Amino acid sequence: MKAMPEDGFMNANDTNGDAYAIAAVRLAEEAKAFRPSYQRKPEDVTEAFAKASKSLPPGELVKDEFFTLFEAVAALEIMDPMMDSGVILTGESEDLGLDPGAPLSAAQVLGIMDHLWCLEAAWLEGYPLSQTIYTSVHVDALMAPENRHPYPLPSSPSTGHQAKETDLVHAVLRAYCIAVIKSVECVLQMVQSQNFYEEEDFVTHLFGRELLPKTTEEEAIGLLNDAASYVTTHELDSNVAHALHIRLDARKMHLLATAGEATQWISLPSTLDDLRRGHSLAQSTDGALTDKIQRHLATSTPPRPTLDVKWEDALQQWSRLYADANEVSRLTEFWIRQSPACLQRATWTFAARNSCTYARALFQDRLFADGKIAADVPHFDLLLTDIRDLVLAGDSLGDTASFEVEATSDPRHRCARVVESFMDKAFDEYMNLYRMVCQNRCRIRRTFTQALPLLEQLETHVATEADNELLTITPGRRLNTPLGKQVLLNPLSAWARYYKLKIMAETIQLGFETDIYLDYEMGPMYWYLAQLVIERYKLLEHIDAFLRTRSGALSTSSPAHYADEIDAARIRISYLIADANASIAIAAALSMTHNLILDHDLIKPASRSYAQSHLVHEARMKPYLAITSPAVPSAETFIRAGRTQEPTLVTLRRIEETVASAKSHLAVLKTADPVAAKYRGSEARWKLEIKQWETTCVAISVAVTVLKRTLASATDGGLLDKLEVNLSVPAKRYHVSWVVPQLREKSARG
Repeated sequence: MKAMPEDGFMNANDTNGDAYAIAAVRLAEEAKAFRPSYQRKPEDVTEAFAKASKSLPPGELVKDEFFTLFEAVAALEIMDPMMDSGVILTGESEDLGLDPGAPLSAAQVLGIMDHLWCLEAAWLEGYPLSQTIYTSVHVDALMAPENRHPYPLPSSPSTGHQAKETDLVHAVLRAYCIAVIKSVECVLQMVQSQNFYEEEDFVTHLFGRELLPKTTEEEAIGLLNDAASYVTTHELDSNVAHALHIRLDARKMHLLATAGEATQWISLPSTLDDLRRGHSLAQSTDGALTDKIQRHLATSTPPRPTLDVKWEDALQQWSRLYADANEVSRLTEFWIRQSPACLQRATWTFAARNSCTYARALFQDRLFADGKIAADVPHFDLLLTDIRDLVLAGDSLGDTASFEVEATSDPRHRCARVVESFMDKAFDEYMNLYRMVCQNRCRIRRTFTQALPLLEQLETHVATEADNELLTITPGRRLNTPLGKQVLLNPLSAWARYYKLKIMAETIQLGFETDIYLDYEMGPMYWYLAQLVIERYKLLEHIDAFLRTRSGALSTSSPAHYADEIDAARIRISYLIADANASIAIAAALSMTHNLILDHDLIKPASRSYAQSHLVHEARMKPYLAITSPAVPSAETFIRAGRTQEPTLVTLRRIEETVASAKSHLAVLKTADPVAAKYRGSEARWKLEIKQWETTCVAISVAVTVLKRTLASATDGGLLDKLEVNLSVPAKRYHVSWVVPQLREKSARG
């Protein structure tokens, strides 16, 4: 280093290196000047603290304003091995484990790759990085804060045979680990760009580490290609070399898929069998994975042990992810995304798979990226198609040509602006019908209940105002009711009401699926579900009546496609009516069945001497209290709905009749054409649900038979000593939303 000139300034000819060195010296001197002259040392303040605390009266607290509760709790955790991730116990080594630059055999490299496959699968299922991928000493070395691009692994001196093993680590394992890290980065970017719930669904915390920001996905792919070339050109056991190639190729495809090349998901499932076959060649390495790495991570959470993920379990998780990723494309194919009804059913079909958060993020990205479905169906067009298919089929109000009329005096232009204004206000809530379904099952119900007041506002205010404005521009068609009263369709209000009633019913069914209702609440809640679906049935009949009238009013001058639109809408509504009738029948049958077993004390209500019935009712019905039509039934009505109103044998006969009615409606749905009934793309799920509903009907009939047989043999007419009842958990039901009591005769068990 050159000496600094006396004037304190450097000459213009000084090199940059000299400038940096001089600046470093100056900073070191300044830091030394600020350093205190005394030497700090720990001091035991326990005795002084105890003495001072005794002078405080009971209830008095001395607290520094900068010493928060969080810091106080953190201080209590220091040196507690159960809570302090940085503690090193007596006799425990500070060494993290295996030297990341140490030579490894090809079989050991294979074993570490497979371990990372397992840990990555666990991370995608919701475990934190600190408990999964970060436990790898090689991944930790690559992401060490002091490591810089191109992020090498530490080198260890080696000669002879060890040199080849060292090259395996630096050429093959390093490339693989970098690809894993970049895959993690791509997954995080996708998940964080969509709706999800931190900690509940997924842990995105990086614990103060960076995911190799200066290395691109393209560089990682190049490293994988170089690694594959190294394996090919060097003398390795042929079986092990083949297994390494399989893993490098699979990692390459996975990285490309997470980086956005959706076509790669198609090929990935075929790699799993090859991965499985080569796993027997893998050799484990002591110290390659360790939870001691958590000592160096920026975290306030307690230390967590490294996960022990079984190889076959991990492969099953990868298989499920690849299948889910391929379903994303299949369920949004061209003909599906052209129909809002098909797309909604496809969205529920995907939700029923209970996919991991990343797969749900992929589906959301497919639905919402760039404001289009699969990049070619604008969301605005989807909403307009939905309104037209349900209530405006064969009507100029829903015709896309009306939105292209530019003459401001033309009624079509004025009506189109009104409909467009309504769509702008309804847009967010409508798109949430798709977005909310891409969450976990509990969140679907919770977000739907939060959306109900907004849907109520949409129907009673926004849609009503729009319908009234349309009536001032063009006269609406009126129908005479059987009572002689004239009614209007009010298409936008009818459309909004349909979705409000649909979501209300779905929240109750999700309540059964998530098991939030108590045993003695089943009867009243199924009764309430039936009432909501009856309202939807009435609305569909109302819409169908107007469609029938509109069809009869078409003239030769009407556009040719209007008649086809009306026919398609009426066929679809006929299936919606059949679905509603089947739901009403099954819900009513289950309500009566649950009420019967409650009346016969087979299920006992909880003893709540301190509770008031109207407050309990208000708490249960809280999500629906804002709804004015249909209004929530009173607590007294619910109490009556929870008890049978007729003799037991009469009720049993009514249950049988109701089940027979449900079967007849299911028979209609069973033969429905996928295009006409709007479930194209979801055929397998449709057939499965119909089968589950039919099995539910059979189970209800079995329960009725057991009740009849037991009543016939009971001398006192009671069932308490004769039967025992079991309400299955959701996973063991014939259908998750239909809770059929399983009755068993006690004598038969004995």
